[in-house]
Amino acid sequence: MKKVRSAVKTIVISTVIVGVVVAGYFYIPMFLGDTVFPLRYQDNIKNWCRQYNEDPFLVAAIAMQESGFNPKAVSPVGALGLMQIMPGTAKGIASGVGYPNFSTDKLYDPDVSIQFGTWYIHVLKEKYGGNVTAALAAYNAGSGNADKWLRMGILNNPSGNGYARRVEDYMQVYHKLYQNDLDLNATPPSSAVAIKKVDTPSRNIVWGQMVRNLISLVYNVNQK
Repeated sequence: MKKVRSAVKTIVISTVIVGVVVAGYFYIPMFLGDTVFPLRYQDNIKNWCRQYNEDPFLVAAIAMQESGFNPKAVSPVGALGLMQIMPGTAKGIASGVGYPNFSTDKLYDPDVSIQFGTWYIHVLKEKYGGNVTAALAAYNAGSGNADKWLRMGILNNPSGNGYARRVEDYMQVYHKLYQNDLDLNATPPSSAVAIKKVDTPSRNIVWGQMVRNLISLVYNVNQK
């Protein structure tokens, strides 16, 4: 009799655990999506996207991937600011957009960083005939590498480049979370509080980012 009760107890506990895990998988991203994928400086993003006829969801996704919207970010290779632009590249962009008296410290200004990053990704998309995957690969690793990867045929879709795949995945999330906030043609949102929802396939993307954030947090704690 004790064995039967123990078996029943084990089954009940296991069922509850499985239920909690399944519920967590489906519902945690719904409530934490906009925490894991924040949106900042949306007015700046929309302004420069209007100026350069660019996709604000793409620009927001790049900002998330590059710095998590941190305007003071510095990469190990020297990229600076919210959009993580290399100083040498920034000088060329400054000339292209007609930015007077440019200095490297300007890249820490969120508006300047967003302007430069928006203009740059737009120019790269034009260079690669609208191939967003190739443009993103060039943004991340330089046009020389992107040209080589194109010749190898590995930039025909986002799966050929990890950076491009993540950014294009993030675009899906930002479309779902911030449609009215970033849509250049959207009417102003009503005063009602909107419930933000993340659906498949974005749910997996949110979970992936949550795991990456946790790993980063643990790694940074261990480094101290």
